[in-house]
Amino acid sequence: MNKLSVVIPSRNEPYLQKTIDSLLTSAMGEIEVIVVLDGYWPDPPIESNSKVTLIHFSEPRGMRAAINAGARLAKGKYLMKCDAHCTFAEGFDIELAKSCRHDWTVVPQRYDANDNFEEVQKVCSFEYINLPSFKGKKWPEYEKRVGDKLLAELMTFQGSCWFMFLDRFWFYGGIDEVNYGMMGREAQEVSLKTWLSGGRLLLNRNTWYAHWSKPNSHYPGRAEAKEKSIAYCKELWLNNKWPLQVRTLAWLVERFAPVPG
Repeated sequence: MNKLSVVIPSRNEPYLQKTIDSLLTSAMGEIEVIVVLDGYWPDPPIESNSKVTLIHFSEPRGMRAAINAGARLAKGKYLMKCDAHCTFAEGFDIELAKSCRHDWTVVPQRYDANDNFEEVQKVCSFEYINLPSFKGKKWPEYEKRVGDKLLAELMTFQGSCWFMFLDRFWFYGGIDEVNYGMMGREAQEVSLKTWLSGGRLLLNRNTWYAHWSKPNSHYPGRAEAKEKSIAYCKELWLNNKWPLQVRTLAWLVERFAPVPG
């Protein structure tokens, strides 16, 4: 396996060091961790490590800008984004790389974790894209259709962790910082870019990560950005206006039919 670059967008995160430690100790291949500190400095400071690079924004620029900034410094063949409040299975990097082709995006099985990650609980990793909000919604009915497949197609996903080839990320133009606001609908953007450009989005149940659900009120102006992003999604995806797409949104709905709504 070639090097994996992990980008962690971070803002006022209590479990950032724990996330970094889990990545470094759980990875079995070559890894670098790029942490983007979005308008703050951790207290206590992040421990020094040759495999960890810190980027600091003096003013908050949002999750999307943070992901792109980290990816610009990435030196790996593969790129993984994860939230700053996660822990990982041993060998997660090898397993995800093994299941990822060049135009695919792969997501590990997700667990929900309580405070301090003392308990974790497996959750449904299957979601559908709800229209017209373009937000992911839990889809347990589809999980029943999938059964016990270890590699299963996803229409979309929760968004706290995804894995792809680094050059494919830039083929997509990175993450859109202009039209979606500071954060939100990142997973649906990644999902639609993957599927509609000709690729596949897969859940890999052979590995996992545990995710703590952070309160989502830590960015200002999210309501305004939300309405802007919904309007943009309607114009772009419902009208099939993304320049790189070779499939339509109707094609995606048909592939996963029946889809709620």
